[in-house]
Amino acid sequence: MSDRRLLVIDTCGLGGSVALSSAAGVRQIELAPRMAASHGMRAVRALLDEAGFSLADLDAIAVLHGPGSFTGVRVGVAMAKGLSEASGVGLIPLSRLDVLRAMQPKAMFAVLNAGRGEFYLGSASEQELVTLEEMLSRVPAHVTVVVCEDRVADSLDAFMVVRVAEPTAKCGLGLAIEALEAGRLVTAEAVDALYLRRPDAERALEHRG
Repeated sequence: MSDRRLLVIDTCGLGGSVALSSAAGVRQIELAPRMAASHGMRAVRALLDEAGFSLADLDAIAVLHGPGSFTGVRVGVAMAKGLSEASGVGLIPLSRLDVLRAMQPKAMFAVLNAGRGEFYLGSASEQELVTLEEMLSRVPAHVTVVVCEDRVADSLDAFMVVRVAEPTAKCGLGLAIEALEAGRLVTAEAVDALYLRRPDAERALEHRG
């Protein structure tokens, strides 16, 4: 258990979660599907009130900044940036793929469903949007791949797949503590959403042009 005071925000999926770690332990609040925008800040206040300290007392604020639902990613990133700007507390952006991979230390790759028959593929060195055919050419058959979605697991029968639960905010605590201890804190201006795929609205505008 770390005595560091860390807030972690994850709204990459339909719902989300907010976790607070301190010397007293880890407390997490789950956010109902599509309620992250309206209930996220309320959950943060509840965690801080329960712990008995203020936002400014935090050592860092970590946020899973993608990939995932475009709307969910935007909500989490905006929440984290707003809290950072209001308090002066530094930010730690975490890739959801890195968090997923950390949940299974033997895994060299993590894979998330990207829709449209595509996948988000992450390793220690690269994160990208790929088709199944591209993944087959990039990932050796003998290495371990970690997934958290049944649809992805069913598609990857050519690999050594390990299925874990879907990541939540507290799953990012280990990586957040590592980043904090290494001094890898950034300002709100330096944090962007990690989409890997451009939002449909941007692509539609480009097509019209």
